[in-house]
Amino acid sequence: MKSIRSIAVTAALAIAGVGLAAVPASAVSVARVANMSVIASEGPGNSLDFYYQVIGGTIWFSDQVAVQGTTYSAPSVVQIGTQVVIAVEGPDHSLDFYWQTIGVLTFPWHSQVAAGPGTTYSAPSMAQVDGSPVIAVTGPNQSLDYYSRPDGEITWLAQQVAGPGTTSWGPSLAQVHGSAVIAATGTDQSLEFYSRPDNIRQWRPQQVAGPGTTYYAPSVAQVGGSTVVAATGLGSTLDFYWQTIGTTTWNPQLAGAAGSSNSAPSIAQVGDSAVIAVEGPSAFGLSFFYQPIGGKKWYEQQVTGNQTTYSAPSIAQVGDSTVIAAESYNRTLSFYYQTIGTRPWYPELVAGAGSTLG
Repeated sequence: MKSIRSIAVTAALAIAGVGLAAVPASAVSVARVANMSVIASEGPGNSLDFYYQVIGGTIWFSDQVAVQGTTYSAPSVVQIGTQVVIAVEGPDHSLDFYWQTIGVLTFPWHSQVAAGPGTTYSAPSMAQVDGSPVIAVTGPNQSLDYYSRPDGEITWLAQQVAGPGTTSWGPSLAQVHGSAVIAATGTDQSLEFYSRPDNIRQWRPQQVAGPGTTYYAPSVAQVGGSTVVAATGLGSTLDFYWQTIGTTTWNPQLAGAAGSSNSAPSIAQVGDSAVIAVEGPSAFGLSFFYQPIGGKKWYEQQVTGNQTTYSAPSIAQVGDSTVIAAESYNRTLSFYYQTIGTRPWYPELVAGAGSTLG
């Protein structure tokens, strides 16, 4: 279903000088939900799996959200009110939405088609804005589309953010200062940003970095009083951009030197720092970068060594820890955690061989 697009993207990266060995799949999403760490993962046979662990616990529990033949992208998992919700690309390029009431894990997952066949051509990115779920995806003909479901409603509303020929890879969506924002890689490998101040209907585009600067999907978040974006740059640099909320100027920083970033990064605020997880710099290793809010220097730690990480990672704060999830060797699912303000990283095996489809 997605092989033609994957081949095209790989060819584009080869032309751009990004090594083919540095094209990991994306398969997992990690988040805090209530008092748990949760992970959503594309599983065997294009199924959708959910894993959860109570904060402070040592045992991971699993639940199948959707059977084989339902899931064709990395999922996006978040908490919306009293529910845990997941969005994925479904069969025939549909956009599918799943939800379950928190604490009622013995009940079935509920499902809904948010957008029908031929609408969705990337992994979705989901967030909570004004108490409701919102989703961004790459749409038909490399457009950028946004879906929202107002609180209390069951119908999803569709809106085109950017027209055909504007968007490659998958977008990243976040709530910043109460409004939805989206970062996306342009078809000319530029870095694009879209915002809706005060949730007005019209999206405002801004170019963060010009053509030939950005590879793979970016990641956007709010850190302190700024909107921040992490992206893999030319030569596999790890690039960081920040903009004070309410202003229009983007400020670039080099977070990681050439060769340090071999996947789409994942960015978040953890404690009082901006943090980034990325596959690299070694062959299929996993790295962590952090910068205290207001600082200028980036610090790097290796989370795990060579031949351990085979997907773009996902990072979040859960309790008093930084947590990272990623697909590991032999399609296992791994989880790493570090108490905020300390240095050691602790690994856990969430699911065994063949459990995670990249």
